[in-house]
Amino acid sequence: MTDTPEATRQEAIEKSLALDEARLLIGDLINLQTQSGTAIERYSVKLLGMCKGRSVLVTTPMIDGKYLLMREGQGFILRAFSGKSAYAFTTQILKSVNTPYPYLHLAYPREVKSLVVRRGARADVRVICAIIACDDAPLQAAGTIVNLSVGGALMLAKQALGKKGQQLTIKFKVMLNGIEALLELKTVIRAINVDQSGESDTPYQLGIQFVDVSAEDSIPLLAYVYQQLLEESLGT
Repeated sequence: MTDTPEATRQEAIEKSLALDEARLLIGDLINLQTQSGTAIERYSVKLLGMCKGRSVLVTTPMIDGKYLLMREGQGFILRAFSGKSAYAFTTQILKSVNTPYPYLHLAYPREVKSLVVRRGARADVRVICAIIACDDAPLQAAGTIVNLSVGGALMLAKQALGKKGQQLTIKFKVMLNGIEALLELKTVIRAINVDQSGESDTPYQLGIQFVDVSAEDSIPLLAYVYQQLLEESLGT
């Protein structure tokens, strides 16, 4: 976990392409993020179809089983994940349709940002985590993950949590398309640095590697890293 920020970002390859070049499929879950207002809101919707140069059709967002009232002209950042790539573009509602079922016509983008994420690419985050075990011995401690990849993380802590080579089991939550996912991951401590200045509340810096990640945890972990990297690339 000692790469420079510049080297880290080289692991995420960004390019622009046309929407019909993106590998999006009918029924894919996509994310709509509002562009205005003080609070950022995200809605999970499904892709229904696309008419090149005209519109993108998606389901109308729902909260608590009820369709939201969407106004024409409302702007969004649309994000989607497919394979090893993440896609994003700005759009707005052209038409809100209620029959035969609620759906939205969104403006067709001139270009789409694509981000291909390699295993080592790390996103700047601030995620509180619980450390529940060290070498399978129960432990109760807290840490803060400040950068994250699909293979590991940099975690800050108030106290020493273990020694280099020891295993830590950590838990943390991520939010994806409005849905909260709880991850429980086994990690190995690969590096430890201590801030000796006395100015930090979390002087212990641990570079941890994820090991034996289950399929159940790897999917939301990958999607969350993609989402954060894409937001960084768009400056949102």
